[in-house]
Amino acid sequence: MCRKVLDKSRWTFILTHLLFIEQKGEGSSLKVRVDELPEAGRLFHFHRDAAWFLEMMGSPDGSRDMRLARPVNADLELIPEGAHIRISGRVKATLLLLCSRCLREYTYEVDETLRVLLLKPRPEETPGEVDLRAEDLDTEHFDGVTIDLDRIVGEELLLALPQKGVCSPECKGLCAGCGADLNREPCTCPDQGKTSPFAALKILKDTE
Repeated sequence: MCRKVLDKSRWTFILTHLLFIEQKGEGSSLKVRVDELPEAGRLFHFHRDAAWFLEMMGSPDGSRDMRLARPVNADLELIPEGAHIRISGRVKATLLLLCSRCLREYTYEVDETLRVLLLKPRPEETPGEVDLRAEDLDTEHFDGVTIDLDRIVGEELLLALPQKGVCSPECKGLCAGCGADLNREPCTCPDQGKTSPFAALKILKDTE
């Protein structure tokens, strides 16, 4: 789970979705009890379909800005390490996202390495430090009792999304005047020499 450098609007989007995942995950999710993990750890195969994706990853406002083209698959290893749990594995999926320029759907492949260290709550009266290696830069706290793999995989999918997805670097987008998809048809504005009130906005959007 590699934490990207994200702008404020992107973090707002992710945090809103994470809260939504937390609320939806209270139902039938794959939860692992820590006291049932052997010392040597255990492997879990995680497989979820489009119905799960729609329920877990859909926007809180009901919009459909992304869909699942192929199932989510993850092979995760959970290993107890003292008072903490180390999770490592790989998350794969094929998504359908909306291009930020032409607003058409395009496929986006997710193939992410997941490494996270879950920290059990520590009593305030016994503070201590956790020995972290370089690959442990991603840490989370949990209740110390159960591990919600649906939430962890959902977070990984969100973090894997592009900050400003485009179907192609060469995408010309929509005409700010007539709305034509310039990848498929020419501009039909009656007076192309006249500056559109949305032209400045389009230039700003394309340079972001």
